[in-house]
Amino acid sequence: MLAATGKKEGIIRALGAVAAIVLVAGCASSGTPIPAPQSQAAQLFVEKCGSCHAVPHPARHSADEWPHYVALMEQRMAERDKPPLSEQQRQLIMEYLGEYGR
Repeated sequence: MLAATGKKEGIIRALGAVAAIVLVAGCASSGTPIPAPQSQAAQLFVEKCGSCHAVPHPARHSADEWPHYVALMEQRMAERDKPPLSEQQRQLIMEYLGEYGR
């Protein structure tokens, strides 16, 4: 009985390790890379938008649609007591999304 219990514990540990690897791999993957990832605008977009959810690709929406979604996310930021975007940050993000939107 003791050997069976040890075997079960070993299997549980192994499954836990596999689950941890899958979880870390899933978190590490970023999906489709965003355009110009090294640009200041892209880094700000990732920093501000990625702090609450997966960063959407700019082509997910058109340049005309993005202002609505950014305003919606700014409301969510306020609801979560996150610091608001400065006018300069908003402008930089909107220019980025406008340039690479669909």
